[in-house]
Amino acid sequence: MGVVLAGEMPAAIRTPAGVVAAPDPLRNPTGTEGVYDATESPTFKPDRDTERPDLSAYDEPFTPSTAPFKRLQAFDSVDSDYTVRVYDERLVRVPMGGAPGHDAREPDEAEFFADVVVDLVPDRNVLIPTVGPGARIVRARLGSGATDIPYRILRDGADNWFLQPTLLPSPVRARLVMQLAIAKAAFGGPLGDAAWGDLPIVPPLPARVMRDAAKVRQIIGVSRAMRPREAVARLVQYFRSFADADDPPTGRASIYLDLALSKKGVCRHRAFAFLVTAQSLGIPTRLVENEVHAWVEVHDGTHWTRIDLGGAGRVTNPALFASTDRPAYQPPADTYPWPQGATDRGQDFAASARPQSSSGAATASSASTASSTSASGAATATTATASTPATPPPTPSAHAEPGARPVAAVTVSVTETDVHRGYPLRVAGTVRADGEPCAHTAVELWLRRAQGGSGGGDSLRFGAAATGDDGAFTGSGVVPASASLGEYDVVAVTPGDARCGPGRSVP
Repeated sequence: MGVVLAGEMPAAIRTPAGVVAAPDPLRNPTGTEGVYDATESPTFKPDRDTERPDLSAYDEPFTPSTAPFKRLQAFDSVDSDYTVRVYDERLVRVPMGGAPGHDAREPDEAEFFADVVVDLVPDRNVLIPTVGPGARIVRARLGSGATDIPYRILRDGADNWFLQPTLLPSPVRARLVMQLAIAKAAFGGPLGDAAWGDLPIVPPLPARVMRDAAKVRQIIGVSRAMRPREAVARLVQYFRSFADADDPPTGRASIYLDLALSKKGVCRHRAFAFLVTAQSLGIPTRLVENEVHAWVEVHDGTHWTRIDLGGAGRVTNPALFASTDRPAYQPPADTYPWPQGATDRGQDFAASARPQSSSGAATASSASTASSTSASGAATATTATASTPATPPPTPSAHAEPGARPVAAVTVSVTETDVHRGYPLRVAGTVRADGEPCAHTAVELWLRRAQGGSGGGDSLRFGAAATGDDGAFTGSGVVPASASLGEYDVVAVTPGDARCGPGRSVP
């Protein structure tokens, strides 16, 4: 835990999900990772497509994983045509420094690593994801390989984060690695019981929007005669009862009224209509979204707190969400009830996207994995685990039963020449069955005491990866500090998939 990497980044941090490894700040960006590039301040336009979407990919930069709640774009102001934007676009510095968990203002904080690949252009800002509202940076490093790049990280009034390179002579692809700290209350839990006068000022709504919102408030039965906390609970109950629909809501001159009164819509429609209604009451509210989900944040007089309204899409190919097989962050318990039988919560989405291993679903105590895939099929992973010893699955039979999946042939090679505890160990390999690649298949990485070697202790699972279209994988993980000195073999194990059976490499 005392080892540091480039940029004074700790090699690992201890979290409720276990010990997780830092991304390698010096690793060159690959063509298979999600990339964030220069952009202007975003806006959001509501629509009437209320069908539940099929989703195929999600880029997760955080460890532990917060999927699907990566905070990418946030909005807090509504125009007369219902375009949603950022009210205060002025940029200020994001706080940096201090010890995580010991900030005088936030004694109860959670820690995360972020690993973000960016395309930098001189004099242009890059919109980058953050883990949640009010996060702060403990340490950070921006660079291209071993070359440091000077930078600033700024935020606007809706807490969107922008990376601003300084003294950049020409465009470059770079890696930003951060250690982040954030109040646990930002992820949910009960709201504070503030009075109306204790809440921050809400950006003013146009007269037309206020008139439409008054009609919706009357139907919901919510008003300023309630305490703010009670009004929020009533709004959550109403907007969580929305349902996706193949036929778009129409019949009124306002898209807001069509959505809010028909109770039709998926996550972005619910968040949009909630934003308008809550702000019309004077409740500070933001709409937050990324490539797969949308939700709201509400200020209770002390914190911005995330509230999921449901409406998440269906995961059509869990293999393309391989980055979600790292330990999952467990937020505070949801204090608001869900409609009976609800299956479109953000947490339901995360569970359906989480790849299955040979021992069942990946858990917070097993491995921390950051991986991504692209259309080209290559895959990468940054991994680490808690140091609990375990025994790899037994070697599968070389002869499959009639009608069974063909046994996978797994190869693995170590690309490091010098290996130390607490430092990354990089590997590469392939998974094939019957001469064909096993695409988008999970791979577990193990350290096993070499036959006749002096290594002590049982086998240790130190990471995971996922294959690309060509059946190849690359991965890296921090060698557990509990590993005794000596000689070890690296073993790669796969549970297989619908076509390929389980298999493991031979040392």
